[in-house]
Amino acid sequence: MVVESKDLYLLEHYEYGEAFFGSVGGMNYRINRNPMKHVKFAPMEEKMNATLIAYVWPGPKCFAKTDPEKIVSREFSYSDEGKAEAAAWISEQYESRKAEWDEASAKGILG
Repeated sequence: MVVESKDLYLLEHYEYGEAFFGSVGGMNYRINRNPMKHVKFAPMEEKMNATLIAYVWPGPKCFAKTDPEKIVSREFSYSDEGKAEAAAWISEQYESRKAEWDEASAKGILG
């Protein structure tokens, strides 16, 4: 597996309204809580009904500078199991689209 659950931040990190970013080969990825807002010290009812959302896209550009049509995402439950499923999905995206990531990597920063 390219990305494992242990490689990602603990669920508590996402309660601060922050995303986790990573990359492997020519593939970039991101995981965040949905909705993405600071709820660490909020009442429990504000924390409920959240999900984790994982994104993958070809490098080298960052998430904000990438054409939205090139970004693929999937939602998971906001739980340790959901985090493990997100890591497995990212790994599956890497393996199943390796030619695309290799091409992005070969283009490099000049794209």
